[in-house]
Amino acid sequence: MVESIYGLKRKLSVKLYQLIWEPLEPALKGVKSVYYAPSGILHKISFSALGIREDVLLCEKYNLNQLSGTTALRDRKPAEFSESDSFFMMGGVNYTISDSAYKIWEYLPGSLAETQQIHELLKNEKLEVKYCSSDLATETILKEEIENFSFVHIATHGFFFPDPESIDASIVPETEQNKELSFRGRTNYADWSFINNKNPLMRSGLVLAGANEVWSRNPLEAGEDGILTALEVASLDCRNTNLVVLSACETGLGDIVGSEGVYGLQRAFKIAGTRFIIMSLWQVPDLETAEFMINFYRNLLSVKDIRLAFNKTRQLMSQKYDPYYWAAFVLIE
Repeated sequence: MVESIYGLKRKLSVKLYQLIWEPLEPALKGVKSVYYAPSGILHKISFSALGIREDVLLCEKYNLNQLSGTTALRDRKPAEFSESDSFFMMGGVNYTISDSAYKIWEYLPGSLAETQQIHELLKNEKLEVKYCSSDLATETILKEEIENFSFVHIATHGFFFPDPESIDASIVPETEQNKELSFRGRTNYADWSFINNKNPLMRSGLVLAGANEVWSRNPLEAGEDGILTALEVASLDCRNTNLVVLSACETGLGDIVGSEGVYGLQRAFKIAGTRFIIMSLWQVPDLETAEFMINFYRNLLSVKDIRLAFNKTRQLMSQKYDPYYWAAFVLIE
């Protein structure tokens, strides 16, 4: 699907560029940096991956900066990184702590390699880092610690379930062949908590330690369930958080409500006070995502600027891979 929209490396599709961006070109003569705030369905577009020609990306012609709204441009501040910044990291999450009957979310070895290498890079620079992995990458610890750090990196599974009312008409009637699939998608607690919840901030989230138990969880059970929903994120205190990196699938998705933006993780982290967010627009591959993130932190430590580090990483990955492998990630302010 991604390939059909954006094309392949040096065989890029120009259709979206011609439809969305080309009409703007007369107003952009002499312009190098563009700040833009998408509206409606444009929130789902990776502008950096638009092909001007079969061998030229839009991000090669312009320095693209995505904003959550026009007020972000008015209140724009330097995106500098300093030695006083602190880092909180999660990766290599163990999703099945007990003998759960379901293992929907599989272990991500790339997320462990990614966070271990980033952790080593940061420690070599004598920076303050708290790193949680395996059974310690819990929802409870994240909620307790996130307000204490200026940079937060979470490498895990992410999810977004579409509006149940919009897909009801397309549900296939249950038969003997799809009975098991229907059961796995509609299990008590998980069903009413996430999958079919009317609140879009409950249908978007991050998967943390022990989350596979949610598929057989007793609805009356107290305590955290290992799923950090966007609704929970919105109640966190991230006013001192300069950047949140969501190294996971579909963390930039959510319900699009007219010109009000996307109701999902990105909105939740902005409500919580986060300044910058790196998020994804589709399902991302484990190994290439790890490569992207490691390169980003190398660039960040080198250039000391979030925007510049992200753009340099995007450029590096685009020279090596098709858009599918790198263009899902966008930086918003």
